[in-house]
Amino acid sequence: MPTKHPRINVTKDAELAAAISRARPLMIGVAEATIVHDLAIRGAEALADDVARRREAIEELVALTTDPESELDRETLLHVRQTAWRT
Repeated sequence: MPTKHPRINVTKDAELAAAISRARPLMIGVAEATIVHDLAIRGAEALADDVARRREAIEELVALTTDPESELDRETLLHVRQTAWRT
């Protein structure tokens, strides 16, 4: 089908074929190229969400471990390895 957008070649390896097979029952009647397109869009969104969640988790950890008002027991944290391994 003609398009003004540039095309890309994608090798249909075993992993991509499996992803298409998983998506096909959810997208009945949809062309395989459209399935690949939609998987790429949703995959990019998922990757961005994962990075954002990791960043938020790190920020929460930094806040928890550096805030003097935190309820974190710093003394226990400093000795957690010795306590856990009873050394």
